[in-house]
Amino acid sequence: MQTKTCRLAYLDWLRALAILCIFLFTAARSFTHSDKIDYIMNSSFIPLLFFLSGATSLHMALKRNNTRMILLWIRRLLAPLLTGLFLLLPLLLCLEQPEVVHREGFASYYTTALRRALHPANWHYLWVVVCLAFYMIMMTPLFRWLRTASARKFQQSLYWFVSGQRVYLLLLPLAVVFVTGLLTGASGYVFVFLYWWLLLAIGFFCMLQPGLMDSLERNRRCSLLALLTAVALVMAGHRYQAGSLVALLVEPFHAGLWVFCLTGYAKKHLDREHRLRTYVNLFAWPFYLLQQPLVIIIAGFFPDHRLSPLIVYLFVVLSTWLSAVLIFNLLIKPFVITRFFFGVKPGTPPVTTGKVVKVPMPQSDFFY
Repeated sequence: MQTKTCRLAYLDWLRALAILCIFLFTAARSFTHSDKIDYIMNSSFIPLLFFLSGATSLHMALKRNNTRMILLWIRRLLAPLLTGLFLLLPLLLCLEQPEVVHREGFASYYTTALRRALHPANWHYLWVVVCLAFYMIMMTPLFRWLRTASARKFQQSLYWFVSGQRVYLLLLPLAVVFVTGLLTGASGYVFVFLYWWLLLAIGFFCMLQPGLMDSLERNRRCSLLALLTAVALVMAGHRYQAGSLVALLVEPFHAGLWVFCLTGYAKKHLDREHRLRTYVNLFAWPFYLLQQPLVIIIAGFFPDHRLSPLIVYLFVVLSTWLSAVLIFNLLIKPFVITRFFFGVKPGTPPVTTGKVVKVPMPQSDFFY
């Protein structure tokens, strides 16, 4: 394989943008329970997060053997998942029922919340982490296959999708899974699991054949036009019964068009280095884990919403972001153990030899 393994700046910026937008929509839930918020997230930024995870997993697999991939999976996904299930999610469930916690006591109800946190129906935003953990296990045979001659041939065959607008044909499996789920009445969990896995696989293959990413950049205006048309048709289908059939035919491609459009424009305009990128890359995953509990805590101070909803929303957003930054810099970043349980790569401490000199530490199979 001759695929480049260097980090691509636009993927990091795009992942930070996806997590930021998920946070903004999550904060809006405190002021409205409209299904439109969940629909927008599930059709745009959450699919983008899975697409990017598939793209970056290729670089991880090419730079590591099977043992180091397993250790990376433990640090990046399993440890944060355990932190979420046994610490953050029970806290979130306690915050959702303050009256019960006040009546029974925090210690007593926390045990109940811990049992509830292990039920899939209560996983909330941790569903993304759970699915990513399973997907990486499912991708293990694919990672091994990358180093074979057949992978090289497959990479060359993917070049057929590069010319013209053939890249959009990669969205057909999404449509098949979507329509099949509707016709067979499959379980919602099964449908979503397969749908998100296909998005991750598309991201993996787009990075396997770099020409596909170039095609997304070249067709970014076409993706934007198709996306705006799809959004208009879906909105019309939800509002008018006459357009429901058209919306049903367009909706399977909705998430894919969001992903292709944002990726194309990001590759064109965000593929540049900045001194903040390293920090943002470290901060993004802990911020995703912390944002929903912090939003509920801070929004709980405004039960009556006597102020303007916009002012309260801005206050909640800014306060949550500032609180997450403080927690990250004071409690997570300085300590190896907290870095591990929040999926943050440990730093390389300076070595003192008469004067303070930063010496690169040798790579560890566990952390790198």
